[in-house]
Amino acid sequence: MIKIVSNNKKIIVLIIILLILINILNVVAPYILKLIIDEFSRNIATKRILVLVSIYLSARIGIILIKAIKNKETNFLSNKMLSELRDTMLNKVLAMKLETFNKFASSDIYTRLTLDAENVKSLFSNNIPVVLNDILHILLMIIVMLIIDIKLAIIGITIITAIASYSYMLISKLKKIDKVILDKRDLENRQYSEDYNKSKLTRFFSLEEKNIAKVNNLLDEELKNRFKYTSLNSFLWPVGVLLESVGIYAILYYALNINITYSLGTIYILLYYIKQCFNPLKEIFNQIEEIQEATVSLERINTILKIKEKEDIYIGYVIEKFKGNIEFEDVSFAYNKKYIFKNATFKINQGEKVAIIGKTGSGKTTMTQALMRLYPIKEGTITIDGFDIEQISIESIRHNISYISQNAYVLNDTLRRNIILDKTDILDEQILDIINKIGASPLLSRLENGLDEVVNINRLSQGELQIIAFIRAIIHEASIYIFDEPTSNIDLRTEKMIQNIIDKISQTSTVLIIAHRLTTIKNVDKIIEIKDGSVNIIMNNQDKEVMSFTS
Repeated sequence: MIKIVSNNKKIIVLIIILLILINILNVVAPYILKLIIDEFSRNIATKRILVLVSIYLSARIGIILIKAIKNKETNFLSNKMLSELRDTMLNKVLAMKLETFNKFASSDIYTRLTLDAENVKSLFSNNIPVVLNDILHILLMIIVMLIIDIKLAIIGITIITAIASYSYMLISKLKKIDKVILDKRDLENRQYSEDYNKSKLTRFFSLEEKNIAKVNNLLDEELKNRFKYTSLNSFLWPVGVLLESVGIYAILYYALNINITYSLGTIYILLYYIKQCFNPLKEIFNQIEEIQEATVSLERINTILKIKEKEDIYIGYVIEKFKGNIEFEDVSFAYNKKYIFKNATFKINQGEKVAIIGKTGSGKTTMTQALMRLYPIKEGTITIDGFDIEQISIESIRHNISYISQNAYVLNDTLRRNIILDKTDILDEQILDIINKIGASPLLSRLENGLDEVVNINRLSQGELQIIAFIRAIIHEASIYIFDEPTSNIDLRTEKMIQNIIDKISQTSTVLIIAHRLTTIKNVDKIIEIKDGSVNIIMNNQDKEVMSFTS
């Protein structure tokens, strides 16, 4: 964040200078009006008054022009900083190691990129400029008041301090009540959502009256706090006006009864400056909570920006094409010191089709993710074609390994883009050829615009999404394919099609299949079973039929 501020320091300095100029003119303009009033009261020559009026009008026009420039520069700065902040955060997130992602929920990342970033934008475009402007405004007016007359200035400063103290106390209480109201509203929304989403359950068990009572209690609590807020808020303006009136009376009494030497212009300017300090005071107090919220957002953003772990995918040996020989030697993996599996030792030869089985949570997917260097192993060595994967560049590993999960990932984009991703040298003819070979033509014929049809998870069935993932994997021609539960959420017809695709892929590449179903692992060369942290290798094809596949 400091770097982003440093990159924009010229604009920030310009905005501060413009703010100072605006506030100087805001103080000077009424002072010129004081001189005009004094000139009128003394019946001085008209020519001098015309000069003062011209200066006064010029000052007002100057305020308008400088404010316009300041607003333009402030908006430009805030949007530029928002863009740079989001770009920096996104680059940081994309460069993080996958294990770092586990420290943040996806919603946390979204919140930092959207709501928190907007709060920080507001901090620089609204909160800080407003507070800085108001502080300058009050300070300059107090300084000029002291220059004009110390005694009247002391009366004015005393009343300003009284109003400031009262406003701060009342606004602080109002903010606390407002937070309670917002919390109650969150509870209401949560209750509404729960009642709506579980409406069938409510009716099945006759919970209507109970749920209505819950909502009514929440609404009553919110209403009580709203009444409290309204009652307290109703004192803010009248008490402020009362204190202001006391201050005006005190100045007039002193000027008209104790020291009658003050000119009309002097009395006017002191009263004007005092009155002009009230609104900025209220603005400052109103901005305090928003600044606190923005500061919290800034701290949340910095938790990401301060992350030093960076995944450089280009460090290590560059291997253009793997053969597909895989070896695990005494490999152990642990999450937070808890071992998932220990001392896994086995070989997978080039072109073999291997099934990985075990209960849910046993470490099947973790084993393949360790192979792809998504997570570091605790102990042991994993090699591909004799090279330690720690010495091979991550880019080479992921270029040569294609992973297809049970939940197919698709972009909200055209079918073509979902298949080729960013590999623009893939021709439509190649895509259509693969679609025909695997028997996925019905999918294409169903789409009105063919490869140009925009697809997403809501428009296609789970089986169709899985087929797209397979087409994408095949066309990128990997040396090693990993299928994570490829047939768990699809119908039998699509399952047979996918089985045929896997069989064709295994003719030229090494294939690893994470599976629960017996049908998924037919005709594999070997089975790797993970059970209670140990890894067993089953070579006999007959043994597969008697194994228990539990989820």
